Amino acid sequence: MALEIRENPPSGICPVCEARVPAPSDIEESEILHCPDCETMLVVDSVSAGRIELSEAPELEEDWGE
Repeated sequence: MALEIRENPPSGICPVCEARVPAPSDIEESEILHCPDCETMLVVDSVSAGRIELSEAPELEEDWGE
């Protein structure tokens, strides 16, 4: 019988409330995630070996996208 080895999905720690923040397996740098506990918008700073480094996303400015 073959043993199936599954890698855990990548995750990081919220810099605001220190909750575990799961991410999709295809996460890339600069993507935006939301903390499931405090709902803070977070930006992915780096992805490495199933761990992601997160920082608080900057506030949206009214002129973004113009």
